[in-house]
Amino acid sequence: MGVPPWAVRRFLLDPLFVPLAAALALVGVAVAALGLLGAPVDRRLRLSRAALLAAAYLTVEVILIVAAFGLWLARPALRRRWEAAHVWLVRRALERLVAAARLLVGLRVEITEPPRDGAGAGGRPVLVLSRHAGPGDSFVLIHLLLSRYRLLPRVVLVHQLQLDPAIDILLGRLGACFLRNDGSDDHAAARIGELARGLGAGEALVIFPEGANFTPSRRLRLIARLRAGGQWDRAAVAEDLDAVLPPRPAGVLAALATGRIAATMIVAHAGLDEFSAPGEVWRALPFAAPLLLRWWWVPAAEIPDPERARRQWLTMHWAVVNAWIGAQRALGTSQPPAGGSVPPTDPVNPVV
Repeated sequence: MGVPPWAVRRFLLDPLFVPLAAALALVGVAVAALGLLGAPVDRRLRLSRAALLAAAYLTVEVILIVAAFGLWLARPALRRRWEAAHVWLVRRALERLVAAARLLVGLRVEITEPPRDGAGAGGRPVLVLSRHAGPGDSFVLIHLLLSRYRLLPRVVLVHQLQLDPAIDILLGRLGACFLRNDGSDDHAAARIGELARGLGAGEALVIFPEGANFTPSRRLRLIARLRAGGQWDRAAVAEDLDAVLPPRPAGVLAALATGRIAATMIVAHAGLDEFSAPGEVWRALPFAAPLLLRWWWVPAAEIPDPERARRQWLTMHWAVVNAWIGAQRALGTSQPPAGGSVPPTDPVNPVV
């Protein structure tokens, strides 16, 4: 899907989107009210839940676009507070969306992380490498980086997300890098390297190395394409990984080559990743299983220097991610524990 030029998006599509989104949000509320009439048939009220969540998302979109326009007008007065104002706006928007998802569709996030005293980059730049699968995983990740870990994310995104006005405007102003994921951009790695070189204290470069949301069908298509292209080594890796796509190393290597990265967060998650098609998400509402999130901390000193070794290092960690996901499925830990969710005060598995 092509993305219109910047001028078309800003001066034509975005102004048209605001009243349309506001109207659709009202329609969503009306649909949610009608959905209540179907309670005797659908006791889970899936229509009402989905419609209200869509209305909440569209409302946040409208607020963000209008607020972004206001910040643009106030830029001469904001000066150094320009970026901080956008960070605050994105953080608050994600907090509202996560809260809405928690209330309406039962989103629960349980985190397993390294001990706080044993993981840290001393305020220096961090590279975040996350798997990509299931509904809303990227929103939850950025929310956690901003609100829980107080890191400013500079995100590498697929270029089609520029069709979402709020993402396009807000994350674009915060240094996001929008790239094609079909391999047609010869300068993609160089752009990621440039973004990494500009990282400052307390900032994180966020990359989804798989390049696309994992689905079983996408995995099979990728294996067939790799075989057809004679990339037998990558095809073999893809066959061994049944829960993730093989990582694309170019962007990660470009970021590490800058020497700016003090540590790397390897992020895995399970629980909602098996819901890939809209019908599967619909049937799962409200979610009974929590989103289990686990991350590992790798200091820069533990990352090998040669490029070939770094490729193997990345593949090895993705195999660990794949094994962890398989373990969650085998143990059945993607289902709620008998005693309920883990209390928010638990230091190992806090609930967000």
